[in-house]
Amino acid sequence: MKAFQMLKRLSGKMFYRVFFTYSTIIFLTMSILFVFLSEYYSNFIVQRELDRQETVVKEMQSEIKKKHQFVNHGVQQLYLDKRLIEDLAFALQHDYQEYIGYRLDKFSKSESFVPYNFDLFVKNYFSRDSEVVALQIQNNTIGTEYVFLFNRSRWYNSNNHLSSSETENLETDEFEEKDLYIVEERINDPVSLERLGNVSVYFTYDNLKQLLSLRESEVNGSFLIMDENLNVYFSHGDIENDVLKELNYSSVQKELKLKEHYYVQSSIEPSSKLMVIAIIPKGELAPLLKYKLTIFLIILFLTTVAIALPYFSLRGYSKRVDEILETMKEVQEGNLEARIETSKIGDDLTIISTTFNETLEELNDYIHKVYLSKLKQKEAELANLQAQINPHFLYNTLEAIRMKSLAEGGRTSAKMIVQLAQLFRYSLKTGELVTVQNEWNHAEQYIELYKIRFQNYLKTELVMADKLQHYYVPPFILQPLIENFLIHGFKRDSEDNELTVLVYEKQEKLWIEIKDNGKGIERPQLEEIKQRLRKMEGSSDSIGLGNVHQRIRMKYGEPYGVEIESTPEINTTVTVILPLLSEVLLDDSSNVSR
Repeated sequence: MKAFQMLKRLSGKMFYRVFFTYSTIIFLTMSILFVFLSEYYSNFIVQRELDRQETVVKEMQSEIKKKHQFVNHGVQQLYLDKRLIEDLAFALQHDYQEYIGYRLDKFSKSESFVPYNFDLFVKNYFSRDSEVVALQIQNNTIGTEYVFLFNRSRWYNSNNHLSSSETENLETDEFEEKDLYIVEERINDPVSLERLGNVSVYFTYDNLKQLLSLRESEVNGSFLIMDENLNVYFSHGDIENDVLKELNYSSVQKELKLKEHYYVQSSIEPSSKLMVIAIIPKGELAPLLKYKLTIFLIILFLTTVAIALPYFSLRGYSKRVDEILETMKEVQEGNLEARIETSKIGDDLTIISTTFNETLEELNDYIHKVYLSKLKQKEAELANLQAQINPHFLYNTLEAIRMKSLAEGGRTSAKMIVQLAQLFRYSLKTGELVTVQNEWNHAEQYIELYKIRFQNYLKTELVMADKLQHYYVPPFILQPLIENFLIHGFKRDSEDNELTVLVYEKQEKLWIEIKDNGKGIERPQLEEIKQRLRKMEGSSDSIGLGNVHQRIRMKYGEPYGVEIESTPEINTTVTVILPLLSEVLLDDSSNVSR
């Protein structure tokens, strides 16, 4: 139970989950790699040994083929010399006494003192091969037979019952073959093509034995030479009888699964029709177990290294993660002075630690700034309450002056005082948001106050859809911009001054365009004003413009604000871009003037 709880606790940590997952992947990968490499090298070693045996089999076949070619070439030489083939044909068709008389008659008639008969050719030609032990020429029809010995000791060791000389007619039983290989060629009459007899050449297997024993690398397994009746001609190595029973006359490569596994490959030499067989027990192959053990140890070492190195590396990361978590808990409990120790390693954890520490520093600075801001706000509210005393006093005083002007008959002065008083009242009652209609009414009162002074010098027009009247905008947006025109762009010597205010909806924003046909702005001055708007700076000649732009940007951000375009002595267009506010959030409803 405790072990399960500990395992559950460890599995809850990212380090142990990552390490366990990584170790599992490494272990499975290395296991698969071990199985693959073991199988691959096992097959490689087996195939390599089979290829070596195949090479030996081909070399053995080549030796057998050379013997047949050597004998065949000797017989062809007999056919090429007319005297030799006639001499051999007479010898095979007559008994030995008649052949001796034939040779004496031919020698007496010959001009040469050196006899030249087939036996001399046989001795000269076949003595060139050191493996030739004996040669037999016979005619089975009439029983004529000639034997030539080239290695007497080897011949008698193999065939002890033969004792005739190499030039005597031997009429004996069938030869007993022991360690000799026989190559036979048929001899035909060159004229009638009838069969005269056979030539049998007896070779030793010395070359094959040297081929198998004197190789640079030792050859494993056993080798056989068999005929199509599965009679064994030659064998090298120990071969179980159970294996011999499973052999058949064919060219094949297969695996025998008896008491022990054997790899068998055989090939048939075409000229002799003999089958050369290579047999190797699986146990005689290169030590597969040693290779597998070596691969296992290498894989085990690599697995240990692959798991150990990440363990120590991840362990360091785990400790640093634990430190980060502990510091976060301290901050969560209210200790904003806690900091994470950063290392010199430029990794992700260092970035997280540095960012966390910088965030805490900024948070402390922000808290400090907000605290001071609250104090300043309280001071500003107090100053605002004190400042409201003067507008109230001024409003009441203007009302008394208006009543006095009416009593004395000064209606124009009274009207101006009323307009001014309404302007002050708007400033006293206005919240953070007003309707577009209220904002225009305030601007219109300011325009009417100006028209009293310059009668018939200014025409104004408001173009606005009815639904836009109830949209909300910050207060004192229109009046400062209109005031800019009346102060800087109004032509006092002209009676065709026009001011048009367009309010419309475009791209899900509220657009207000204030167009006039006043003096306009020269291009250098216009560029300077635009630059100051981009930097949110004010100027002495565009205080209202900069004030409105800054208030909108501070409240709503980009892309909202004020834009201006002007052509000197033609027109000026100031565009105000605001968000569409058809409704006001509940938290802001107390700051709305309706």
